[in-house]
Amino acid sequence: MQSRKSIKPVILVGGKGKRLGKNKALISIDGESVLRKTVFLLEEIFETVPLLIGDNSEINGFPVIPDVVKGAGPLGGLYTAFLHTDAKFIFLTACDMPFIKKELLIAMKEKLPPCCDVFVPYYRGFTEPLFAFYSRRLLGSVEEIISLKKYFPVRKIFSFAKVLYFDEREIVKYDPEFLTFININTKEDYELAKRIASAS
Repeated sequence: MQSRKSIKPVILVGGKGKRLGKNKALISIDGESVLRKTVFLLEEIFETVPLLIGDNSEINGFPVIPDVVKGAGPLGGLYTAFLHTDAKFIFLTACDMPFIKKELLIAMKEKLPPCCDVFVPYYRGFTEPLFAFYSRRLLGSVEEIISLKKYFPVRKIFSFAKVLYFDEREIVKYDPEFLTFININTKEDYELAKRIASAS
């Protein structure tokens, strides 16, 4: 089990929300801010205040660390996070995931292997790189990719990192419907999220 002091939670708040038609960091469901809910959940689990990284200096009442490299997407957010903490691992997530299961994240935190570079959920044939742990050992590699000044997805680093998976058999113990991994990219996603919230 990792010491809580060796993990820093990070929330990416830089998405433009073009398909949604609004800033995703300002989404509310049933009158509750998704970002605020995520901040407080991560603060409770990791016992440290999350870093928010994005394009602004403040959003929804929370201070935001501006991206060091503009336009580099989530990988740029990870790079900025590495530069603003000396934690051994970063837990990276997004601001538009309204149904994060506390028990699932606690289980991942407790089972985080110290030898890995990436610890990521794997379910239904997919990984979820924006709900994953990243080792500080990746800083040099991430910096090298960023220096190419091309937009790369976070998964780009998987090809040269030691990646371990929190697989589907484990995930279903805590989140059998995989609700944690629902994120809001479009208006249709937003309507689905509101229906799920109303039914719960």
